[in-house]
Amino acid sequence: MLQEQTKSLNSFPNLQALCKKDEKQKQSLEKLLQHKPHVVKSLDIYAQNIEEYLKDQRKRIAYLKKREEPYYEQKPIQAYDEALIMQYNRVKAKQHYLQQSQKKISQQPSPEQPRNRTPSKYFDKNYNPLKRNEKFDIPSLQPVNVSPPKELKPIQFRYNYAMQINDPLLRQVLSTRQQWFEVPNNSFAHLQWLTQLLDFSNLSKQDVVSKRQMVNLMEFQHEWSAKSQLYNNLCSISPEHALKVLPPGFVLNFKISQWVEDLEFIQDYLITHHSQKETQQKFPFSVYVPNKGGQTYNKQISKLIQDVPKIWICKSAIGSGATILNSVDQLHQFLIQQYKDQKEYVIQKYITNPLLYDGKKFDIQINVLVNQDNQIFVSAEPTGRCCTVNYDPNSEDPFAHTKPKQAISHKGLVEFLDSQGISLQDLLTQIKTSISLIPCKLNRRQRKYCMQIFGFDYLLDDTKKIHLIGINANPIYTYAELDGAFKLTLDKIFPINNNYKSDEKSIWTCLF
Repeated sequence: MLQEQTKSLNSFPNLQALCKKDEKQKQSLEKLLQHKPHVVKSLDIYAQNIEEYLKDQRKRIAYLKKREEPYYEQKPIQAYDEALIMQYNRVKAKQHYLQQSQKKISQQPSPEQPRNRTPSKYFDKNYNPLKRNEKFDIPSLQPVNVSPPKELKPIQFRYNYAMQINDPLLRQVLSTRQQWFEVPNNSFAHLQWLTQLLDFSNLSKQDVVSKRQMVNLMEFQHEWSAKSQLYNNLCSISPEHALKVLPPGFVLNFKISQWVEDLEFIQDYLITHHSQKETQQKFPFSVYVPNKGGQTYNKQISKLIQDVPKIWICKSAIGSGATILNSVDQLHQFLIQQYKDQKEYVIQKYITNPLLYDGKKFDIQINVLVNQDNQIFVSAEPTGRCCTVNYDPNSEDPFAHTKPKQAISHKGLVEFLDSQGISLQDLLTQIKTSISLIPCKLNRRQRKYCMQIFGFDYLLDDTKKIHLIGINANPIYTYAELDGAFKLTLDKIFPINNNYKSDEKSIWTCLF
């Protein structure tokens, strides 16, 4: 029964509807149905699709005929359809110019009608060349419904750190800046807070805000933090200039070939000015002599020392290793202990008349900020440290001379200075004068995004004179100092809306 239905054309209503008026086509389809019924079946499906397409076209034509207003006026144009808006404006402008040209043509006389020629400009006294320039206003275009612009998401900045002392403080300060969040040390970070120098060539060199990378270290920080390098930088200007900032002393650098001559000169100088010359003997120091050249200014400084000190202090150029010495043997013992870890030393005059804090030796610590433009800012809140043992120049206890452990707050330091007749303003003036004499060669390659906070250690003697005894590359700072430093550096490199008060007084004062 099914086979009989498929052999008749009545089972394909779509083909039957197409072949109503064409008998020849109907006969050919019936023959094809007998031999290849599957082909006729596919034709029926194809005819059904054609019929649906024609119905859609008829509906569309009927819909367009009924519409009176143009498409662009019926549906509001979205903001992203800029090309559609421009095309719409061009069509309106063309229609306007076409209407104007048609008006001109309608106003012109017909060829049968004689022309009304105006007299020549040479004979017309009221001729004006601008008279024929017709002026007309282009009608204002129809307003377009534009959706309001979307608010851009704020850029999120990343930071990581390898500090140990000021880690909680760094998190606390950056938590007030909403767009900063912490990432692991191995991932990309806009701010890298480090304790050791890195390869600056690996940092991103792109100037786009989202790709900038900033570090808290200057590339040539050793120009300040290394005591031997600081001596040489000041002496390169003049040895007299160096003695205005630092106590008189000598440099012993085992990284250059001149250390053999320097060590022999220092031993001769100590033996010559020792109270018991006969008991002092030179010691041999057999270590590697490098081929690297270098220059020291020990002989020039020795000629400027007027009162030869009896007590000296030997310090490692980088680090906290130090000892009091007054003989060549003590120098020999110190070099044997420290040579494996340190290769640069400074032998300075020991200040034997320090100003005492409750009978103890103390020093003053003040933080100095150097920003990416090599500008120097000095903190307005110095602090201090004092030893735990009362001072005695004849004592051999290092906790009475070189190891201050007890911290002195800013308030406690100001009260102590007032009791000694020293105002904070006078102290800051002396410190700023001392810092201004130090050449700033920390950013010689003009790195754009770097900054660093240095800790300057000063010793105050009983004559109220300050002596620079060292510069720390990783000092301890307060919340106000770090937050103020970020306002001068980080917030300018990575601008964000932090809602800071403009009248807020900064703890940092610009030196130059």
